[in-house]
Amino acid sequence: MSVTMPWDTEDALTAALYRVRMRGAFYSWTEASAEGAVEMPQFPGTLSFHIVAHGTAHLEVEGADAVPLDAGMLALVPRGIGHRVSTSPGAQIVGRADLLPQTMLGDAFSVLRIGPEVADPPLALLCGVVAFDSPAVDDMLAVLPSVVIVDSARHPVMAALLPLLARELREPKPGGDAVATRLADVLVVETVRAWLADQQSESSGWLAALRDPQLGAALAAVHHDPGHPWTLDALARRATMSRSVFAARFTAVVGTPPMTYVSAARMRAARAMLAEGRSVAAVAAAHGYGSEAAFSRAFARVTGETPGRVRRAAA
Repeated sequence: MSVTMPWDTEDALTAALYRVRMRGAFYSWTEASAEGAVEMPQFPGTLSFHIVAHGTAHLEVEGADAVPLDAGMLALVPRGIGHRVSTSPGAQIVGRADLLPQTMLGDAFSVLRIGPEVADPPLALLCGVVAFDSPAVDDMLAVLPSVVIVDSARHPVMAALLPLLARELREPKPGGDAVATRLADVLVVETVRAWLADQQSESSGWLAALRDPQLGAALAAVHHDPGHPWTLDALARRATMSRSVFAARFTAVVGTPPMTYVSAARMRAARAMLAEGRSVAAVAAAHGYGSEAAFSRAFARVTGETPGRVRRAAA
């Protein structure tokens, strides 16, 4: 039976967003009844987020002024950038988020309190760190600024989910940690989608290329099957353009030649498979390489690492 997938019928941007799937997520419901700041260290390859349920928090990324976050505002800090979240600018740091005492609600959910527990703390927010299981998402994270702020009031789905999540945490029930985790998953994805939807002025880069009907078709094809033996001619046909015009336009908009982009996308996908524990031979075969040696050379050239090192690090 033939199955029609979303990327077969939707535009390339929709296809990319469809692949936003999180893994390795950890969430912390944070309440503050006293002054203080929590430090979030660098976690390479991750995205941190902060969603204010009530009160006002302050987010500070190194080298920038503190940004106030009022109730209903959501902030994303991509690429594992270190930062601080505080009750007020200049508040004393009470510790690192991953080292402070906290109450575990499950393997991936905790409650962190600054100050004594009170019935109605002045500040409450959901914080977390997530990684993604789609290599193509790296392109999306690369175009995000150091801090992304979205007001849930402008986006009905987020505005509806936030109180549901807060209630699930305030009134825990059996299975509540699983429900809270799923709600948080959706909130983070919706924040990324909302920010991308707001960037209508983008005229160059990965996001602009996805919005371009012709370039987007070629990009979607690469993202869907990075291991395919793509050629410049094949991608130009996907874009319904001549080879020379496609190459020039792709390079001008995306900022890199088409086949360089294909190589990078292929190695990101290969890296994800290696991190899952797949053998080098299996990953090489999945991406069209006739030998482990040829794949290893290409992988090292593009990523600066060996396949074996990536597998060992993941283990």
